[in-house]
Amino acid sequence: AKYCDKVAMVYPMTPWLKMLIDATLKSDRYEKVMIGMNMIVEGLALGAFNNMYHVTNCPLLKALTFNVMRDESRHVSFGHIFLQPVIKNLDEATREELADFAFNAIYLIVQGTQVGGGQTLASRADPGFMQVLANSEIDPDDFFKGLQEAADAGILMDFPPGQIHSLHDLMLPALARVGLITPRVRKKYDEAGIQISEDLRILHQMEGGAPNLEAAAE
Repeated sequence: AKYCDKVAMVYPMTPWLKMLIDATLKSDRYEKVMIGMNMIVEGLALGAFNNMYHVTNCPLLKALTFNVMRDESRHVSFGHIFLQPVIKNLDEATREELADFAFNAIYLIVQGTQVGGGQTLASRADPGFMQVLANSEIDPDDFFKGLQEAADAGILMDFPPGQIHSLHDLMLPALARVGLITPRVRKKYDEAGIQISEDLRILHQMEGGAPNLEAAAE
């Protein structure tokens, strides 16, 4: 909070993220709260702080993001440690209900990041992002026109060294690991065009409380 006061910039929450958190906190089972918060929202945060850590040149922000990552990593790891045996012992109907909840949360994130070919979080519907453009003195019409032209031309955005994709590197592997991507729900991911990753290497590293240094060295 002191750092935010220092830079004097506080942006409103992204609408789809607020929808996700509201749906999670209002859900009817504690397992859904843990899936939504410990595995999905905290996974999103863990990836975001990792990426900030790698791009900032501010020593204070680098130290802050490193320590926040250590905290977030424990939250994500706790979700797995607690939920995996719980889910394993549930009846099939309840397990499928939780798998549907997880899919709907992931689908909400994917739908919220479709602007610009689904490569960025940029959106005119996001008041916080529009404030970023205004503070940076970037014309919104020109920005989104360029973004769409790049997407139409098939120009892909490569992640800078060390940065990760929260959805594919953290959230989906975590959900698969605890048994929340069932054969029935896997078809829903396929129909939605969401590629499922079950590679746990980055997730394991991040759960250890360290930034993605392995990717940064590549």
